[in-house]
Amino acid sequence: MKIEYKHRVAFGLVLLLLGIAIEIIWKGAYSLLTSGFLAVGLVLIIGSAVKHLKFGEGPDRDERTIKLGAFALAYAWLVTFVFMSLLILLDHYLFRLVASHALIFTMAVATLSAEFFRWYFKRKGDIE
Repeated sequence: MKIEYKHRVAFGLVLLLLGIAIEIIWKGAYSLLTSGFLAVGLVLIIGSAVKHLKFGEGPDRDERTIKLGAFALAYAWLVTFVFMSLLILLDHYLFRLVASHALIFTMAVATLSAEFFRWYFKRKGDIE
């Protein structure tokens, strides 16, 4: 395992144990704080394990994957822009949208479209 992943796992374990300790000592007084520590700790541990399983000892990025990621984000930005335009039209002509719902939908479309285009370009091989 790369030293970078080991550091992340160690830091994640520290945050996880700190969250558990705070919860035990103060009995729910700082539940938001403990939830944050637990969530960040788990994300660091699980994310590092997944990256290690995916990449092993090889490089995480190279020129090709950086280029594919940049194009994927550019395409995702365009899709998100079009989606936001459609939300404006829906809000104006069909029904009223709640701001929190519009933001949640927009964040979901941005994230999913970026991952889709990254997967698509990686599967395709290169950008032409």
